[in-house]
This record gives sequence, C-alpha cells and structure tokens, in this order.
Amino acid sequence: MAEPVDVLSRLLEEKRLVPILNQTKWREQIGAMCELSLIDLNVRMKYLQDDKEPVGYAPIWWNQLEQTGLNNIEWLEIKALKEIGAGLLAPTLQEDYTDLVQKVLDRYSIPYIVEGEVFRITGYQQLQ
Repeated sequence: MAEPVDVLSRLLEEKRLVPILNQTKWREQIGAMCELSLIDLNVRMKYLQDDKEPVGYAPIWWNQLEQTGLNNIEWLEIKALKEIGAGLLAPTLQEDYTDLVQKVLDRYSIPYIVEGEVFRITGYQQLQ
C-alpha cells in the first residue's frame, strides 16, 4: 500500500502543482476563520483528488477542517455575502462580510484572490 506522502507527491507531479500554503498557514487561516464563527460563512473547496470543481457553497465547521487533511486542499473559496431569508413574502436580505473576511486574512498574511464576493485561497498552483 502506498504511503499518503507518496500519493500526494504523485498527484502534485501529475497535475504539475506547487504548494502555495503550508500546514502552518492553513492552521492560521482556520484559526482566523474561527474568530468569525458567529458569521457562519459558506464555502466550497476543491481537493487534489477531485476531478471536477465542486458545485455550490455550504456552511463549514472550521475547527474540523484539519481532519480532512490540509495538504489535500487545492483551493478553498469563501463567499462573503450571506443571504438571509426573511420569510415567504419578504425579499431575501444580504449581509456583506467582505471587510471582515479581508481584515482577518490580511492580519495573518493569507494570500487570496477576490472575485466579486468570493475570496479564493489557493493551496496549490499549477506550473505554467
């Protein structure tokens, strides 16, 4: 049976990926997001083993993310706008947490890209 490190190395070589974030930076990012736990942000993430991009955003339990294996996260997106249903007849409200998310990521020097209301944190980047 192949060791997990061998499997990871083989995946990185096959996909021509280099690491951007190490375990320490991922842990800092998780700790930073735990500070915002009352906000209940939605995320989506792509693991190295995934062939397709995930569809849709869902809540996450930041303190349990490490159990999935931080080295396996290709990228993680945080949706800074949260839609809040006010009822059947009322319009959907939106809360914008862009400033809070950006402030926390900047405080810990977590590299990210912003596209609209989405922050993308890249664990691995493809070689050109």
